[in-house]
Formats: sequence, C-alpha cells, structure tokens
Amino acid sequence: MAQHIHSHRRTSFMAAFLLTTLILAGTTSVGFAASYELPADTKAKLEQLPDARTKAEFLEPLAATLDADPAYHFELGNAYFDLSQFEKAEQHFQRATGLAPDYLAASVNLGSVYDELGRLDDALGAYRAALKIDPDEEKTLCNIGGVFFQKRQISQAMTSFQKAIEKHPDSQLAHYNLAILFADSKIYGEAIVEWQKVVDIDAASDLGSRSADNIEIIKQMQEVDLGDDHSGHDH
Repeated sequence: MAQHIHSHRRTSFMAAFLLTTLILAGTTSVGFAASYELPADTKAKLEQLPDARTKAEFLEPLAATLDADPAYHFELGNAYFDLSQFEKAEQHFQRATGLAPDYLAASVNLGSVYDELGRLDDALGAYRAALKIDPDEEKTLCNIGGVFFQKRQISQAMTSFQKAIEKHPDSQLAHYNLAILFADSKIYGEAIVEWQKVVDIDAASDLGSRSADNIEIIKQMQEVDLGDDHSGHDH
C-alpha cells in the first residue's frame, strides 16, 4: 500500500527558501518494521470525511473506547496535527508509540509535533527512536537533518541528508533540503546542482516546482551581485 504524506514547512535563511520536513499520514508502508491498520469499514468512513475537524470528531470517541488500539490514536494524532492542535496530537502519538514501540510512523510524527512546537531535542529523540526501527527510512533521515539545521549543527545536518541520498538516490526531499543547506552557506553552485536534481527527478511535483523557482532566485541574486561588482569598477 502506498504511503501518503503531508508536508509542513519551516523557514530557512531567507523567506524565499523553505526547509521541508514530512509527517507520515498513512498507517502502513512497505518496508516499515510494523504496520497498524484501522478496520476496513472504519477506514472507509474516515476517508469519506471532508476535513481534519470532522475526522477528529469521528475518531475521538473511537480512540477513547478502543484505547488499546494504537491505530486510532495515530489517526487522531494526524487529524489534530492538520488542525495545528499540536499538544493534542502529541498526546495521541505518544499513546500510539507507548502501545506499539515499533510503530515507525507514530514515532516520526511525534518528532514532527515536537519540531512544530520548537522542542528540537525532543524531536531528535523521537526521530532517533524511529531510526532504531528502520535505520534507512528516508523521511526520518531528512527530518533529523532538518532539526540539526535549525540547531545550526550544519555538519550533522549534511550527514543526515547525504545518508538519505545514499540510501534513496531519487529522494527529492533529501536533495531539496541539502540544497537549502548549501544556499544557507552561500555555496550557491552546489545548491543549484541539488535543486536541479530535484527537478530532474520530477519537475511537476511540488518540490520540483519550488526547486525550479529557487534556481531562478539564485541566478537573479548572482546577476545582481555581478552587476554591483561591475558598477563598483566604473567609479
């Protein structure tokens, strides 16, 4: 079953560029150490609901009644995450991971909640717990890199993004965030190279479109800088 994802964004060195991290929104994924599913009829009803608020209202009594089933807490945590009710999301992701320590997606999403709340050390702890379940999981490695980036631990961030690329050469997320790191360090040539890889992988995707825009921004910046240099020589 394909893994669906939601993205949330954190600003980087200038408003033009956005460091992207992901939460895992499905309950199953190929390669996960363990998978947890809602009953088919419950899942079908959930998918028919129009928004996160109605999903939360639907899931709340079920999670209370079926408190020992981690899938309900996971899905309810996702609904609250989408509503930006991060404290409630934290409670349910914590409950899911407490019931099922091998629930990879719940650990990743708990880290994303802490990330949103600015609790970066707690986010690292949750992501590292996820890595113990699957050391090569792409989104976990990228999210860890994102936390290190925010903590200004640049070498650790680069290591995480590069490991994600080593394990997943076609990871748009890893190439995109590595480009952010290079751009933040004013290594614009390498940033363009990484963003171009994102475009080459899938130009029509959201990250592909943003990467193409970022390449143009960098090129315009370079043209302005070059123009300033020439102007300086004229005087």
